[in-house]
Formats: sequence, structure tokens, C-alpha cells
Amino acid sequence: MALALLVCLQDAITWLSVRVPTVQDLVRSEPTPLLHEGRLLDGALKRQRVTQDEVRAALRQGGLDDPASARSVVLETDGSLTVIPR
Repeated sequence: MALALLVCLQDAITWLSVRVPTVQDLVRSEPTPLLHEGRLLDGALKRQRVTQDEVRAALRQGGLDDPASARSVVLETDGSLTVIPR
């Protein structure tokens, strides 16, 4: 029963978001910068519930060892972190 309710709610939200711009604005996410010019953006980290360690891990995966060597780190709409080097 709970699964059927979840599926129905998902379908309803999807249907509404395609047809009603206000609903689309509520459920659609935008890419969010988390680091800019080597500085962590604490407000964005808190709003998106991302830790500094997760940003540092993304930097290491991008081949950067120092936040100052990155132009920015962006939280994408799919939840991945994109590192843009200087």
C-alpha cells in the first residue's frame, strides 16, 4: 500500500511539474557552487548538506590537492560534484 502511494505521489508531482511552472520551480534544482576561487562557500554547503570533507574528496579525485588550485566546485543537479581547475 505504501509503495503504491509513493508511486502515485511521484506520478502526480511529475505531471504537475510539467504543466505548472510554480510546481516546476519548487521541485527543480539548479547547480550550486560550493567553492569559488579557492574559498568554501559555507552557506551553500549548509543549504545543500555537503561537508567540507566531501568537497576536498572531489578535489582529490579531480587531481587537485589544494582548494586554492580550483576555480570552483559545483554541486550538479544529479548530486555529483564537478571540479573546475584554474
